Amino acid sequence: MDKERREMDIIELKTFEGGYLSSVASPVITPVTKWLNPRLIFVDETSLECEYVVRPEMADPPGWLHGGIRAAMLCDMLGVYANFLGDRKPAITTSMNVDFIGKAFVGEKVRLIAEVINKGSSLIYMSGKIINEQNQIVARGSTSLFVLDLEKIKASRTPFDVDLT
Repeated sequence: MDKERREMDIIELKTFEGGYLSSVASPVITPVTKWLNPRLIFVDETSLECEYVVRPEMADPPGWLHGGIRAAMLCDMLGVYANFLGDRKPAITTSMNVDFIGKAFVGEKVRLIAEVINKGSSLIYMSGKIINEQNQIVARGSTSLFVLDLEKIKASRTPFDVDLT
């Protein structure tokens, strides 16, 4: 695995509990993660919990957390979590299902709880839910992520492929 791609694992990520992931220096922390600005509450090998503040730019016209932002929170955080699970191989989302269940309002804090359902050598299955301050589910989702073997991909590339590094 290319060291420039991944700088830390779950043990190292755990040192950021209580802090905002926008301060983590890793290529896994994307501009989307920085914009969403989650605060990491807890992480281990089986679950992750973080917190967001619903800002006005995250809301739809009635002032509720927009469905697209809910999906982005789930997709982003499940992806970030999958990429820190310790094998130092990147994982990309291949499918995601999201149910929009409740509401969260501008100014409210929401918690995202992610769980690893199954982690294999090539696929990771995860689930997550977003909960509002009243402890009601705002959204829940599940995803599968494909674990990339960059060495195999690089070896099979043609001159027309996009550079993956």
